[in-house]
Amino acid sequence: MLAFLGLADMAAAVAAWLVAYLLRMAAGEWGLSKFPTPSFQEFLPYVFLSLVLCPLIYSRMGLYGSKRTISLYRELAAVVRAVLVTWVLVYLATSLMRHAPLSRLAMLSMIVPWLVLATTSRAIGRIGLRHIRRRGGNLRIAAIIGAGRLGQKLKNTLAQNPWTGIVAKYFVDDICPGKKINGLEVRGPINNVEQILAEDPVDMVFVAISRAGYEELAEVVDRLSATSVDLRVVPDLLAVQFLRQEVAQLEDLPIISLTYSPQQGWNSLLKRAFDIAASLFALVFLAVPMTIIAIGVKLTSQGPVLYRQVRASIGGRTFNMLKFRTMKVDAEAQTGPVWTVPNDPRVAAFGRFLRRTSLDELPQLINVLLDDMSLVGPRPERPELIERFKSQIPRYMLRHHVKAGITGWAQIHGFRGRTSLRKRIQYDLFYIRNWSFGLDLWILLSTLVRGLVNPNAY
Repeated sequence: MLAFLGLADMAAAVAAWLVAYLLRMAAGEWGLSKFPTPSFQEFLPYVFLSLVLCPLIYSRMGLYGSKRTISLYRELAAVVRAVLVTWVLVYLATSLMRHAPLSRLAMLSMIVPWLVLATTSRAIGRIGLRHIRRRGGNLRIAAIIGAGRLGQKLKNTLAQNPWTGIVAKYFVDDICPGKKINGLEVRGPINNVEQILAEDPVDMVFVAISRAGYEELAEVVDRLSATSVDLRVVPDLLAVQFLRQEVAQLEDLPIISLTYSPQQGWNSLLKRAFDIAASLFALVFLAVPMTIIAIGVKLTSQGPVLYRQVRASIGGRTFNMLKFRTMKVDAEAQTGPVWTVPNDPRVAAFGRFLRRTSLDELPQLINVLLDDMSLVGPRPERPELIERFKSQIPRYMLRHHVKAGITGWAQIHGFRGRTSLRKRIQYDLFYIRNWSFGLDLWILLSTLVRGLVNPNAY
């Protein structure tokens, strides 16, 4: 399999150079370049250089190791980085090899085909391999040391993801040896693990012992390190699970981040670019309806058209959230900061219509442009209420690791107004852990289709 991957990666590089040469020929024929088209022989040194660098760089990026527990997205991201590094090295070589320099046009014309071909070949290979594994081929049999909550969670996770090709065969534990837990036989005790593995060999061993047994874990790992088994340790983070775990390596020290969000890095730039483009379009498209609403607010009640309320977004940073005013002026003078209730006397008649249809939220498109909010994210809350909720709701503050939004996963599932706050937080944290650009688009579409008018908005 590794040989196939290596050949596919080098084939993608050769094909990219061939595409670059054909594009260079076309540019010359169409008059896009004033320089004569070089012969393909002039490309050959760089083709050979790419073939030499590809296996070296790809191997350095860890692309030829086992990927059974790595997602396709992370593998393709590593392929993109490897291609870019290789391309830069080849580009530097074109500057040094003056006897046959290639133009910038030739170099630029090959990077996109290279990225497309390299990622496509990887994706096809991984999808084909997953298909084979789901049908029972290319499997690796595993034993799980530890039949407690962590070990059972691992067994269920492997069963739910057959694309890994890892099948758990038995547990090894001191509890209930000879019986079955969660469908797997328990063998033991752990002190006899070497003998158990010798009598019934497996391809992999997962050590999934709870935090209470860390001393035992160290002993087991030390004993198994003297064998040739593929040994993997599953840290017990179930009790301290926050958002998503991200493992980084600082020299020989693994560091696990508990508050990693997929909205970091390039994803944050993609999300911000979409927010700017979509909010600008919406403000232009909705300019006339928003003007009519502003006139309606002014004619039906006294006071300003817009209402500014202090809310908190990412990192607890406060900002003035904009809304069309729906309540009477100084509505909270007697009650203080409280949520609205059905038939709330503080809400004006026209304001009740705006709240019911969520049209009062439209000025928040300006907050999106100002980078106070995003189109999609957990709804921002008032600082006074945050101080109350963070001591009442476990992990409430985790929602502040991303930017607040006009709409969100909780809102399209009906959690607005005086609905269960705990449920709302669960939906917010699910959104943060599982964020993707496609999920944002789905939430926006669902908001337009069924999320604007809501019985809990009053």
